[in-house]
Amino acid sequence: MTTVTLKNINKTYEKNTIIENLSLDIHSGEFIVLVGPSGCGKSTLLRIIAGLESLNSGSIIIGDQDVTDLPAGQRSLSMVFQSYALYPHMTVRENLAFGLNNVKTPKDEITRRITQAAKMLQLEELLDRLPQNLSGGQRQRVAIGRSTVQQPKIFLFDEPLSNLDAALRVEMRQEISQLHGNLHNTMIYVTHDQVEAMTLADRIVVLYKGKIEQVGTPLELYNRPENLFVAEFIGTPKINILPATFQGNALHIANDVILPMANPPATLQQGDKVFIGIRPEHLRLGEAADYQFDASAKFTELQGDSTLVYLDLAGQSVCLKSFQQLNFTSGTALTLGVDEKHLHLFDALGKRLAH
Repeated sequence: MTTVTLKNINKTYEKNTIIENLSLDIHSGEFIVLVGPSGCGKSTLLRIIAGLESLNSGSIIIGDQDVTDLPAGQRSLSMVFQSYALYPHMTVRENLAFGLNNVKTPKDEITRRITQAAKMLQLEELLDRLPQNLSGGQRQRVAIGRSTVQQPKIFLFDEPLSNLDAALRVEMRQEISQLHGNLHNTMIYVTHDQVEAMTLADRIVVLYKGKIEQVGTPLELYNRPENLFVAEFIGTPKINILPATFQGNALHIANDVILPMANPPATLQQGDKVFIGIRPEHLRLGEAADYQFDASAKFTELQGDSTLVYLDLAGQSVCLKSFQQLNFTSGTALTLGVDEKHLHLFDALGKRLAH
């Protein structure tokens, strides 16, 4: 198992800054997920770690070795791409063996590694098929198998599930998680899908415009987002954000929506503008709560095991998630409740307020 240390990484294309002064410590054996919107620099960062992209400044240390200037083939890592990158004229067995043959691995060792990978990834019945005769999920398992037979210290995954349908993505997430549980290698995984990030990661790195917004476990990011960007990016459905003013030890969302606070953040001053974040599942209908306020239904989305209710609250659109099957006509008057412990407070610049 191997650590990865990134120190002050900078990357620009012409005049565009892609990654700016980024530093990160990745623990040995950790499954870390780089997540963020398109263009945030996550795939570029992965390719820099792999040695497929140069950097303008900074250093990359794998274990105790500085690999900043080493070519990709000498970094003891393997990468799984979004496009599978299988050789179409080779069988699964030949695809798995290709890299090992190139470095003149003994034939009996190649056979042993292929047998082991095929058993782990349920490829035993597919070894003599061509890629064109495989499903998308099977092709991705072959791509992962080709990485595992290399026995790298580090696995890199670049949005490996984005070409699969929803059911296959769930299945492959489980298989990748089991693979990490079996091998215990350091794994660095890039995705724009925050559900993948939440379900796979030991820690998540949230990137935006080439900078790290927050690093933490999935629950740390969900329960205590450091800023508005992380709060809105992590969580489905999206967190409700309501602008408010702090006045007289209370949060004023509107003239008739006032939330008195027993213990307001010490840094808040009278008249400060703030943002209140409330997760949709923390809003309740007609139940006793620290705060209650009136709203009107706009429309509902029945999802089988739950219902999303979209409402108007003092001119602001909010979403409530209920684990009941509900249906409200537009304009139905409803009473919402929420407890103070479920409020996320951010200052006017979007930074989390201690609360």
